[in-house]
Amino acid sequence: MKNLLSTALFLLLSATTLSAQNTITLEQARQAALANSPSTTDKQLYLDAGTLRAKSVDNAWLPQVKAVAQGTYQSEVTEFDLSALGFPAITISKDQYHAGFEVQQTIYEFGATHAQREIALANAQAQAAQADVALLNVKRQVDKLYAGILQQQAGLKVLHSRANDIDARLHQVSSAVRNGVSLKSNEEVLKAEALATEQQIVTTATSLAQTVSALSILSALPMDTSMTFALPEAPAPTATGTRPELTAFSLQKSSADLQAKLLKKGNLPRLGAFGNGYYGRPGFNFLNNDFRLYGMVGAGLSWNIAGYYTQGKQLKENMIQQQLIDGRKRQFELQQEADLDNEDKEIAKLDRIAELDAGIVESKTFVREAAASQLENGVITAQDYVTYQNAQDQAKLNLELHRIQAVMARIDHQLTQGN
Repeated sequence: MKNLLSTALFLLLSATTLSAQNTITLEQARQAALANSPSTTDKQLYLDAGTLRAKSVDNAWLPQVKAVAQGTYQSEVTEFDLSALGFPAITISKDQYHAGFEVQQTIYEFGATHAQREIALANAQAQAAQADVALLNVKRQVDKLYAGILQQQAGLKVLHSRANDIDARLHQVSSAVRNGVSLKSNEEVLKAEALATEQQIVTTATSLAQTVSALSILSALPMDTSMTFALPEAPAPTATGTRPELTAFSLQKSSADLQAKLLKKGNLPRLGAFGNGYYGRPGFNFLNNDFRLYGMVGAGLSWNIAGYYTQGKQLKENMIQQQLIDGRKRQFELQQEADLDNEDKEIAKLDRIAELDAGIVESKTFVREAAASQLENGVITAQDYVTYQNAQDQAKLNLELHRIQAVMARIDHQLTQGN
């Protein structure tokens, strides 16, 4: 309940902050999505359940009390006829009753209960680690949506700039057509291009609204397309951390190892004490037919020798389970190593491309400006100009996209590292 209240308070404060500043960062979106994810609650529930299971196991050291009651009627009973000796006959009642309590107390059991307790906690921690894996996927989902928003906003920025430029060229050409110094076809080409650009703006704006809505639902934060989504700072290189998957594998291996120890300890002797108290008839002195209190106390040793019949096979099965866990862990480590190598190369590629983008934009812009002058002087057609315009706009968009991709690739690389 405490964690649920903390989550609700975090989401409320986040929503209030966003409403006030109308700006959101990747970290804010991440934290809100993690707080809103059922896996966050699941993680704590797994740990709480494990703690309760461990406490239940500890209860094995408490006295085990059982209430019993029984009533019987027998068709015949033992009789002692002593009349020949001058004594009255001793008769035992055919209806017999007893009710009371039986108590058992464990004194020593070679650590089997402690092993069961550790297994309960280890299993809970392994389940919590699996919840961390799910939360890592939530982070990746947020990052993907956030990167999509940044890219779509960059696309809209370029498209609006393109629309303004086409509109300016259209006014120039329309004036020239009216003055008879330009062809009507040039005007129509630019009109069609203006409409096509508007279509692209509508399409991109709709995609942006859909992506923002998806991120809003995932994070439970109020968002709209008017908000500013800040491009994160590129994180500095860091050493490889520990992925939650590796933590889960280690905890699974630990649990399996504890299971093996329990198999050995579970077949060892157990020393205990007991005490039974009853009220009824007849008691342990069956010659006394009166209702009365009676009981006994003692100590005993139990040893499940039959457990050794299967212990060897169970230990071999446990060893196989541990080998399977080691195999899955090794497979994951190999995949992580391959992913990190691939991401390093992708980051280097994006860095190099980004270096070249600025020069490409500068050249394409120069050519487009020259084409604008040529169009105004009737040297080229509007279709020629649109070609140069498209090349410049694509170069500008590539510059923005590569810049975003380079930052997000580094952020994703950190997640792959386990940071």
